[in-house]
Amino acid sequence: MTLRQTDNPYGYRELLVFKKAEQLQTACVSITSHFPNYHDPKGERGLTGEKGVEGNLKTLVALADQMDRSARSVKQNIVEGWKRNSTREYYDFLGFSMGANAELEEDCNDILKGIYKGIERERGDREIEQVEKLPFYPLDTHLPPVVQLKLRCKELNLLFHKLQQSLLGKMSDEHRLSMADNLNRTAQSERTNDEWLRREQEKLQREEREKGE
Repeated sequence: MTLRQTDNPYGYRELLVFKKAEQLQTACVSITSHFPNYHDPKGERGLTGEKGVEGNLKTLVALADQMDRSARSVKQNIVEGWKRNSTREYYDFLGFSMGANAELEEDCNDILKGIYKGIERERGDREIEQVEKLPFYPLDTHLPPVVQLKLRCKELNLLFHKLQQSLLGKMSDEHRLSMADNLNRTAQSERTNDEWLRREQEKLQREEREKGE
């Protein structure tokens, strides 16, 4: 196994993806701290719904805990991956971060869909379809908290993808990718090219329709 060499054991702190993960965790905790809890079950908004107050409270307490755990895992797996001895292990731990980030984004989606009662203020009046079209950069800090958190997740997903692709390139150059990984990398490249071609074709079709009108 080829070892990763680094002169800075805390170099992960300089990574954009780590800094964004820190911001994600802070934003998540800020949101979940406003969820109703056992000490203040009604909170500022009160609890309603078919499950009743007690059922809703347990659900929201569990949701807050899971979201905080996911946000923490996003950041901590970057750190653990950086500390591992091989590029392959670093790559794998970034995958764990991506999984936790995806889980957190899905929790945000559920909140935006109105699945959970009692935390309406955190989601605002934005529909999930509208939120999906919003740009994540620059982040609009006037958006509702959960919308901002979802957009942070989307940005991190892109950053993780780019970092993993960079590591795949490094491993490929060093001839340390397995045949399966090389095939997957080639397939991903082909999918990316196909997607670009599809978008360009749609763009040309729109322009032709506009000219015809």
